[in-house]
Amino acid sequence: MDRKTYREAFDQIPFSAGFQERTANLLRQRARELEKENKMTHFSKTKKMAVSLAAAAALLVVSVSAALVWLTPSQVAERHNQPLLAQAFAGPDAISIDETVETGDFAVTLMGLVSGEDLDTLNPDPGNAHTYAVLSLRRLDGEPLENETFDFTRYTMTPLVAGYSPTAVNNWTLGASAHGHAESGVYYYLLDTESIEKFADRTVYMAFYEGGAPSSSIFTVAEDGTISFCGDFTGVQALFTLPLDPAKADPAAADAFVRDTGLEGWSNERTRTEDDFDVERRKTEDGEELILRPRTEGGEDLRFETAEGFAAYVEAEKARLREELEAGTLSQESYDRSVQDLEEALAGVEDGSLAAAILEDGGFFTTTAPTEGTRFQVEQGTVTAAVGAQG
Repeated sequence: MDRKTYREAFDQIPFSAGFQERTANLLRQRARELEKENKMTHFSKTKKMAVSLAAAAALLVVSVSAALVWLTPSQVAERHNQPLLAQAFAGPDAISIDETVETGDFAVTLMGLVSGEDLDTLNPDPGNAHTYAVLSLRRLDGEPLENETFDFTRYTMTPLVAGYSPTAVNNWTLGASAHGHAESGVYYYLLDTESIEKFADRTVYMAFYEGGAPSSSIFTVAEDGTISFCGDFTGVQALFTLPLDPAKADPAAADAFVRDTGLEGWSNERTRTEDDFDVERRKTEDGEELILRPRTEGGEDLRFETAEGFAAYVEAEKARLREELEAGTLSQESYDRSVQDLEEALAGVEDGSLAAAILEDGGFFTTTAPTEGTRFQVEQGTVTAAVGAQG
């Protein structure tokens, strides 16, 4: 019996009220007791029947434990107060995947996905189809993952599509939102994006990795358009191929979507991101100074911008984006999002909570103050950002 059939059969068994909670508490108590006992197990030379009964009892405990520890995608949706989505995950249109990749310290399992309209009761988007996917994460050493200690923001779960640039089709362009929670030591991701079924005639991936927006430091694209992780990318990484129905594809809508992002181009040549730099902090009389150096032999210190210098950069970028908008190569949505990012970064630089540097490719990144209650102070002509006490 496969895992999905087993789960469905187990779910049909009627249990008394409070059974799950009582059993979970009993299992936790027994686990604590076992930790205190000798690690070696002794077997006595009694009748085989006794051994068989003990084995059967152990199997029952393991089976009940597994059923309690692993949620289904429908149950994950229920945990996030999404009854309609829970019904969809339990319905005939849901796609069960249950594929696992072991990477770094984790086992990453893409559990399943479902697409449809009007399934989100908390963030309704009437008349627009969305895709919802559930992924689970557990540590290989058995240490439980907990909400208080697991940094959800360090990892990204995003769709990618072969033949299109990873910068054009991803969480950011698809207007995605992600929710996460830990339960019984397992961490669950619930991802909501604009429907990806329009890409179904191509190879569509679900990527999970340690890092932020897709870049050439994380992904590489082959000549045939297939996408993979860079060979030297060392972070947690898993790439799943989604079994979508090609009959649901809409190539014209897919091409229009990518065209509207204005991000069709891709180069495997590395562009620098914040992760490509080493940060050195030095104590000074005024507090601390921050130096950013590229992770290349003989790399020069990177210049931070003053508030005035970064403001000039922002105005130039906004003018360039307006030209692309007027030429029809950039959608209004992408323009608004890019301008918002620029203005938020400028506000941070002006109030000292961020320091900004311009990259070789014309992009920029920001870094936050290293300690609470400090503010960056960038002076003209320097290559460092001095950090002093606020006020």
